[in-house]
Amino acid sequence: MNSQTFTSFEGRIGRQTWWLAQIVVWIASVAAMFAAGALFPLSGVDNYAPGFSLMHLLVFIILIANLFFSFTVNTKRWHDHGRSGWWNLALFVPVVGPLLGLVMLGFLPGEEGDNRFGPPAVAGAVGSVQRFGRAHQ
Repeated sequence: MNSQTFTSFEGRIGRQTWWLAQIVVWIASVAAMFAAGALFPLSGVDNYAPGFSLMHLLVFIILIANLFFSFTVNTKRWHDHGRSGWWNLALFVPVVGPLLGLVMLGFLPGEEGDNRFGPPAVAGAVGSVQRFGRAHQ
Protein backbone atom coordinates (compact mmCIF):
# COMPACT_ATOMS: atom_id res chain seq x y z
CA MET A 1 0.00 0.00 0.00
CA ASN A 2 1.40 3.39 -1.00
CA SER A 3 0.17 6.98 -1.25
CA GLN A 4 -1.19 6.27 -4.76
CA THR A 5 -3.65 3.88 -3.12
CA PHE A 6 -5.46 6.87 -1.63
CA THR A 7 -4.93 9.56 -4.27
CA SER A 8 -5.33 7.95 -7.69
CA PHE A 9 -8.43 6.47 -9.31
CA GLU A 10 -6.26 4.48 -11.75
CA GLY A 11 -5.36 0.80 -11.50
CA ARG A 12 -6.48 -2.15 -9.45
CA ILE A 13 -6.04 -3.35 -5.88
CA GLY A 14 -6.69 -6.69 -4.22
CA ARG A 15 -8.84 -7.53 -1.23
CA GLN A 16 -6.07 -7.32 1.35
CA THR A 17 -5.07 -3.82 0.22
CA TRP A 18 -8.74 -2.79 0.19
CA TRP A 19 -9.30 -3.99 3.77
CA LEU A 20 -6.10 -2.34 5.01
CA ALA A 21 -6.97 0.92 3.26
CA GLN A 22 -10.49 0.89 4.75
CA ILE A 23 -9.02 0.40 8.22
CA VAL A 24 -6.51 3.24 7.68
CA VAL A 25 -9.20 5.63 6.40
CA TRP A 26 -11.58 4.93 9.28
CA ILE A 27 -8.91 5.08 11.98
CA ALA A 28 -7.64 8.37 10.54
CA SER A 29 -11.21 9.72 10.43
CA VAL A 30 -11.93 8.76 14.04
CA ALA A 31 -8.61 10.25 15.18
CA ALA A 32 -9.38 13.46 13.28
CA MET A 33 -12.86 13.62 14.84
CA PHE A 34 -11.34 13.27 18.31
CA ALA A 35 -8.81 15.98 17.48
CA ALA A 36 -11.61 18.23 16.23
CA GLY A 37 -13.52 17.54 19.44
CA ALA A 38 -10.47 18.50 21.47
CA LEU A 39 -10.28 21.78 19.54
CA PHE A 40 -13.94 22.59 20.21
CA PRO A 41 -13.25 24.49 23.46
CA LEU A 42 -10.81 26.66 21.50
CA SER A 43 -13.44 27.63 18.93
CA GLY A 44 -14.86 30.36 21.16
CA VAL A 45 -18.38 28.95 21.05
CA ASP A 46 -19.96 28.59 24.49
CA ASN A 47 -22.84 26.45 23.28
CA TYR A 48 -22.58 23.90 20.46
CA ALA A 49 -26.06 24.61 19.11
CA PRO A 50 -25.83 28.19 17.83
CA GLY A 51 -24.69 28.63 14.27
CA PHE A 52 -21.69 27.51 12.33
CA SER A 53 -18.50 26.97 14.28
CA LEU A 54 -14.96 25.77 13.77
CA MET A 55 -16.14 22.33 14.89
CA HIS A 56 -18.70 22.15 12.08
CA LEU A 57 -16.05 23.12 9.54
CA LEU A 58 -13.56 20.53 10.80
CA VAL A 59 -16.15 17.74 10.80
CA PHE A 60 -17.21 18.69 7.26
CA ILE A 61 -13.59 18.63 6.02
CA ILE A 62 -12.98 15.25 7.69
CA LEU A 63 -16.11 13.76 6.12
CA ILE A 64 -15.20 15.06 2.65
CA ALA A 65 -11.67 13.63 2.99
CA ASN A 66 -13.11 10.30 4.18
CA LEU A 67 -15.47 10.19 1.22
CA PHE A 68 -12.69 10.99 -1.28
CA PHE A 69 -10.22 8.43 0.09
CA SER A 70 -12.92 5.75 0.35
CA PHE A 71 -14.01 6.40 -3.23
CA THR A 72 -10.47 6.16 -4.59
CA VAL A 73 -9.89 2.84 -2.83
CA ASN A 74 -13.32 1.47 -3.77
CA THR A 75 -12.86 2.53 -7.40
CA LYS A 76 -9.64 0.55 -7.67
CA ARG A 77 -11.37 -2.46 -6.15
CA TRP A 78 -14.28 -2.13 -8.62
CA HIS A 79 -11.62 -1.99 -11.36
CA ASP A 80 -10.27 -5.31 -10.11
CA HIS A 81 -13.73 -6.75 -10.84
CA GLY A 82 -13.70 -5.20 -14.33
CA ARG A 83 -16.32 -2.60 -13.38
CA SER A 84 -16.27 1.17 -13.58
CA GLY A 85 -15.78 3.36 -10.53
CA TRP A 86 -19.34 4.57 -11.08
CA TRP A 87 -20.37 1.40 -9.23
CA ASN A 88 -19.56 3.40 -6.08
CA LEU A 89 -22.98 5.00 -6.53
CA ALA A 90 -24.57 1.61 -5.85
CA LEU A 91 -23.27 1.91 -2.29
CA PHE A 92 -25.84 4.65 -1.66
CA VAL A 93 -28.80 2.32 -2.25
CA PRO A 94 -30.23 1.66 1.23
CA VAL A 95 -29.47 -1.78 2.71
CA VAL A 96 -28.65 -3.48 -0.61
CA GLY A 97 -25.82 -1.11 -1.62
CA PRO A 98 -23.60 -1.52 1.44
CA LEU A 99 -24.14 -5.31 1.43
CA LEU A 100 -23.28 -5.50 -2.27
CA GLY A 101 -20.16 -3.41 -1.67
CA LEU A 102 -19.04 -5.45 1.31
CA VAL A 103 -19.44 -8.77 -0.50
CA MET A 104 -18.01 -7.70 -3.86
CA LEU A 105 -15.22 -5.45 -2.65
CA GLY A 106 -14.29 -7.24 0.53
CA PHE A 107 -14.78 -10.92 -0.15
CA LEU A 108 -15.04 -11.81 -3.85
CA PRO A 109 -11.78 -12.15 -5.82
CA GLY A 110 -11.19 -9.86 -8.78
CA GLU A 111 -10.72 -10.86 -12.40
CA GLU A 112 -7.68 -12.95 -13.24
CA GLY A 113 -5.35 -11.51 -15.83
CA ASP A 114 -5.32 -8.09 -17.41
CA ASN A 115 -8.56 -6.21 -17.90
CA ARG A 116 -9.34 -2.75 -19.31
CA PHE A 117 -8.09 -1.18 -16.04
CA GLY A 118 -4.66 -2.78 -16.09
CA PRO A 119 -2.79 -5.84 -14.84
CA PRO A 120 -3.92 -7.83 -11.80
CA ALA A 121 -3.32 -6.35 -8.38
CA VAL A 122 -0.93 -9.20 -7.58
CA ALA A 123 1.83 -9.91 -10.07
CA GLY A 124 1.72 -13.51 -11.20
CA ALA A 125 -1.89 -14.03 -10.11
CA VAL A 126 -2.92 -15.39 -13.51
CA GLY A 127 -3.83 -19.06 -13.24
CA SER A 128 -3.67 -19.02 -9.47
CA VAL A 129 -6.04 -18.34 -6.62
CA GLN A 130 -5.69 -14.96 -4.95
CA ARG A 131 -6.15 -15.13 -1.17
CA PHE A 132 -5.89 -11.94 0.86
CA GLY A 133 -3.74 -10.25 -1.77
CA ARG A 134 -1.27 -13.12 -2.26
CA ALA A 135 -1.13 -15.51 -5.17
CA HIS A 136 -1.25 -19.22 -4.34
CA GLN A 137 -0.92 -22.11 -6.76
